[in-house]
Amino acid sequence: MTTFRLASLRTALLLTVLTVASLIGLGPAMAAGPPASLGEVPVLTAPDAYGPGIWHHAKQGKTWYGSYRTFPDTSAYCIDAGKKSPLPKYFKDSKADKVTSPRTAWALHEYAGSKSKDVQAALSAMARLDKAVPHDHKVPPQKPADLDKKFTAAAKKHLTILAEAKKFAGPYTLDISLEPVLRMPVLEPHATPESAASPDSWASGSATDDGKSDDDSPKLLGTPTDEATLTVSLLSASGVQVPDVAVTLKTSGATKAPTTLTTGKDPVTTTLQASAPGTLSVTASAKVAPQSVRIVEPTSGTRVQRVITPDTPDSVTDKASLELSSQPKVTTEISDQTPTPGETVTDEFTVSGLIGDHTVTVEHTLWQTATAPKQGTKNDDARAIGSVTSKDVGNGTHTSGEVTVPEDFRGWLYFTETIAGDKATKEWKGIHGQPRETGFVPWTPTADTEAVLQGTSTHDEVAVTGLRPGSEAVLTVTAYHVETEPEQSEEPDGTELSVQDFTVNADEEGHAEISTEPIEMPVGWVTYVTTIEGSDVNAEWTSDWGVPAETVHRPAEETPSTPPAPPETPSAPPEQPNSPPEQPSSPPEQPEQPEAPEKSATPPVEPVAETPAAPTPELPRTGTTGNGMLIGLGIVLVGLGTTILLISGSRRDRE
Repeated sequence: MTTFRLASLRTALLLTVLTVASLIGLGPAMAAGPPASLGEVPVLTAPDAYGPGIWHHAKQGKTWYGSYRTFPDTSAYCIDAGKKSPLPKYFKDSKADKVTSPRTAWALHEYAGSKSKDVQAALSAMARLDKAVPHDHKVPPQKPADLDKKFTAAAKKHLTILAEAKKFAGPYTLDISLEPVLRMPVLEPHATPESAASPDSWASGSATDDGKSDDDSPKLLGTPTDEATLTVSLLSASGVQVPDVAVTLKTSGATKAPTTLTTGKDPVTTTLQASAPGTLSVTASAKVAPQSVRIVEPTSGTRVQRVITPDTPDSVTDKASLELSSQPKVTTEISDQTPTPGETVTDEFTVSGLIGDHTVTVEHTLWQTATAPKQGTKNDDARAIGSVTSKDVGNGTHTSGEVTVPEDFRGWLYFTETIAGDKATKEWKGIHGQPRETGFVPWTPTADTEAVLQGTSTHDEVAVTGLRPGSEAVLTVTAYHVETEPEQSEEPDGTELSVQDFTVNADEEGHAEISTEPIEMPVGWVTYVTTIEGSDVNAEWTSDWGVPAETVHRPAEETPSTPPAPPETPSAPPEQPNSPPEQPSSPPEQPEQPEAPEKSATPPVEPVAETPAAPTPELPRTGTTGNGMLIGLGIVLVGLGTTILLISGSRRDRE
């Protein structure tokens, strides 16, 4: 009996010791790990086995929400909560299997390297709760939001990472495109088609009213250049642009192209410049978050947790190419817009739109027309004067060879340029009538004039030649009066007598004639000056002053001569003393006869001066003058007085 009691006491004591040993972690239970109901036991002898994280005390035991350092180069996350910690020694020579789980894969890819315990606790919760991954939990998994206060920050991170994963997780689509950079239309239509009536209209398909060209291709709102726009877009499974991903670019056919681009919240663009006509191609690739995670099982030990690790990044690629040809454009300016007939002109032209060092051949044609050219239209009377060729021309400004303007040329002339099209070059054909390409040689009229004198009036006959056929011209004829014969000069002189304007229309030969209205011709000289007013087609012309053919002369009128004097009447009285010869004279009384004139009623005649008075400034006249008549009359009166005295004396003697 005593022996039985001792055995019972020993057995009870042993059981007590074993129980205490088990509670403090001693005894055989240490090799097998804690009972399942107690959860994961921290390995205090291997502190480096744990990354950032937070311990959770569940009813079933402790569990680690955080990362493990099972592998030296990446974080690991348990998927069997409550089992043994996944120490590195249990995973020697282990192999991994992949499980597709894009959101968890994205989260681990983005945040596995974080040093934040809250972030790592959030990732651990995602791994435990991921239904795409197999589990053997001994402690039920929970969301950080359902855990104690220690997990408040982890809960926020958990929600943030889940939302981001939903938005940015794969599978991904990398999309790149190349579009030509267009040159917008300019004010001057250098590259627009000519009118339909033009025999050499635009060679390439012209746009129709429906917005498409003749070959049914979409109408381009501009001209392609040597540049292309590269657009890069990286989309997640949800269709959202994935930012901050480096994209590697491999480009051919471009110069100084970038090698990388970084994606953004919107598609990213850059401009590529082609190095030569031909194919411009781009290959783009990017490393993105994987769509799967790696599951790794232990290779030794019992009741050891399995873990998942981030998978290696995926790669996405895309290609784009664009055929580019040189799209030349030529802007020009004639070397002289008022050329001289018989001299030469050149085409100053600038070429653009050629890709890289590409060169072309430019054909220059000089056209002439007698009618004003309209921009974009080839006139019916347009004729080619000559052409020159500029070979191996690249982008930049150049000068063409010389073309001679004909000696007899009058009218308009302009250049057009042509670049032939080929596989590498889009055809260019300039239009007619570009203002900067156009020069003008005006018609140079002259006038032959003849001044006409008819009696006391004069007028001018004018014949104009050299006008543009069919053109209208204004003529001004001015008459000048001078006292002395004019000498021909360019500057007019004298008194302006009249100004007459005439509007004439030239015939098909450029001729026109007018006759001025007669004007009164004064004494002296009248000379005419004819002016042809300049216009948009005819040059101005003015005749010289004093041209002999335009000058007439009217001399002063001569004063008529004095008629001959009538016969002298005083010649008869001297004969009277002889008529009465019978009367005797009384000699003794003759001395008294001189006194008789004093008694005569006839006033004495004033003696005539020996020197005649100065003549008046009149022309000399012939015949009897006033003084001569007075002298003669005086002589007659003296004679009559003497006769009367003699007669009266003889009567007294008789008595």
